[in-house]
Amino acid sequence: MEPPGQYRILVVDPHPTLRMVLAQRLRQDGHMAAAVGSATEALEVCIQEQPELLVSAELLEETTALKLAAQLRCPVMVLTARTGAEAVVSLLDGGAEDVLRKPFGLEELAARCRKLLGRSSGLQEKVSVGPLAVHLLLRQVTLRDQPVELSPREFALLCALMMPPGHVRSRQELLTMAWPPFSGGPRSVDTQVLTLRRKLEQAGLGEGGGIETVRQQGYRFSLDNLPDKDSTVDATPQDQLPTQTLEPGTEQLSGKQQST
Repeated sequence: MEPPGQYRILVVDPHPTLRMVLAQRLRQDGHMAAAVGSATEALEVCIQEQPELLVSAELLEETTALKLAAQLRCPVMVLTARTGAEAVVSLLDGGAEDVLRKPFGLEELAARCRKLLGRSSGLQEKVSVGPLAVHLLLRQVTLRDQPVELSPREFALLCALMMPPGHVRSRQELLTMAWPPFSGGPRSVDTQVLTLRRKLEQAGLGEGGGIETVRQQGYRFSLDNLPDKDSTVDATPQDQLPTQTLEPGTEQLSGKQQST
């Protein structure tokens, strides 16, 4: 059996329900899976960090799956509605890592992705940003090695904001990446961001929990606002205070004051 995957996967398909269902199934295997409907959106999502696998419909409005994979410089599994061996052969010869014919089962898709990604040596168990670590396989978050309890939705939202960190995500993008189809709206995103911020703040990540609101655009996970690892230590222990400069009388008085 191949090891469980913890990879960045981008699903591109014009059909909104299909792409969301595919992304949700891949997340069940621990992947950071995003879903978009066009090549333009795909390039925007991957502007700072490329996916480790592209799962794409063969024909897109602006281009094809093979051309998009070449632009993103990543392997691609092509989803095709064409029948016959010639179609599959032409896609494989054209550079596809794998070809899956529609209709197909979700478990077959997941198994093929595990097989493809298992060939890579870039296995990631966690994604770290400063003191914050997202453990993809365990679906856990830690801050300075201390666990941060998040709901499944909050975990998916944090993953979306960290793919990659620093990139502004609109509310619609976050809905696409972290919510099941037809299960929420922009207000749902705002509410969930608020609860995620509070939990990260309470864990000690600083004001706003590292999540920054970008006016009229959306949200981003900000590297700039992360506190220094030792910033919470702001007092010097009493036994390290420089007492050698005190006068003898003052030193005795200080000792009495500490004992009261």
